Amino acid sequence: MDKVMEKINALSLAEKLVAGGGVLMLIASVFAWWKYSVSVEGIGGGSFSQDGWGDPGSIWSMLAILVSLALAGSILAFRLGNVAPPQLPPNWSWGMVYGGGAAAVAVLILLKAWRIMAAPIGGFSFGFFIAVVAAAVIVAGGYLLYSEDKAGGAART
Repeated sequence: MDKVMEKINALSLAEKLVAGGGVLMLIASVFAWWKYSVSVEGIGGGSFSQDGWGDPGSIWSMLAILVSLALAGSILAFRLGNVAPPQLPPNWSWGMVYGGGAAAVAVLILLKAWRIMAAPIGGFSFGFFIAVVAAAVIVAGGYLLYSEDKAGGAART
């Protein structure tokens, strides 16, 4: 257990942000992202909600969750699991991969928000706001990894 904690502490801030954001996105995916309530006077009412894997716009949230998990999983595998990263095409770097993946997560979360707002009924729920925080953390980490890579500070191998 101590060796795992040493490896976690050896991660850069950017790597911790991307990995932590991916884990937070996974946690957010099981909470309600969209809900609606209806009430009929004299009869009662009810409510319905969907988690990050459900409608409206489920494709966008599923992709955001999966990209987040891929980014976090790759960092954890490369740094904690001693897995060798695959060879990237020429003129590509791991900073570019993490920066682009983080940008993709941000766009996918915005597309999910657009679909929730376009739904004829209902609105945002608590899980969506957790996902927005997770996406922001991933974007911050991805930007730092990209910046470090462009500055020549950290080799992502």
